[in-house]
Amino acid sequence: MQQNNYDAAEVVYRKAQMIEPDANKACNLGLCLIKKGRFDQARAVLEEVLQRGYPSSDDRKIIRRAEELLREIELQPAVSPLEVGLGIKEEIMERLDLLMNEWAPFRSKRLPIFEEISTWRDRIAC
Repeated sequence: MQQNNYDAAEVVYRKAQMIEPDANKACNLGLCLIKKGRFDQARAVLEEVLQRGYPSSDDRKIIRRAEELLREIELQPAVSPLEVGLGIKEEIMERLDLLMNEWAPFRSKRLPIFEEISTWRDRIAC
């Protein structure tokens, strides 16, 4: 994390948590997530520390650190998708996909003729 490579640090802390869960590692993971702008995930990790969900969660120093990180999250302004790294086109496409999935049932992206061929192919294969 000292080299500002938060993607790699996140992977390392997640794997470390799988091997031996620890409140200090959870705080470090929370910090990585904050630096990457993933505040909801960071909040969940840090609240678990405060709820004594990890070994060493009773340490006052770790509890204070988790509380400080949660306050840092609360001070963050609302982040737009453009600030996170998505361009306008990607944001529009993502919202259109959500809208289409909400309004229309799942449909195959293949042309109808290929759908008909697929059923014949399945019959021949048997």
